Amino acid sequence: MSVEQGVPEPPPLAEPPQTGNQVIDSALRELADLSEQPVGLHHDRLQAVQEVLSQVLATSRDAVQSPIPGVPGPRVR
Repeated sequence: MSVEQGVPEPPPLAEPPQTGNQVIDSALRELADLSEQPVGLHHDRLQAVQEVLSQVLATSRDAVQSPIPGVPGPRVR
């Protein structure tokens, strides 16, 4: 606990998880020091990481050649 402010010290930051996907791992590393940044910067950084993760998810089935049992195929609009 900080003696000056009476506020508990935050626990040490854990390393970001490693997924094996370089794009995802890089995006997650962008959040590693988020708690040390001004709150005003959080939204933009979180949004940027969310966009990367959404893009990875959206394109994750591009290389799938045949339907996966139990997984619906892409929606046709």
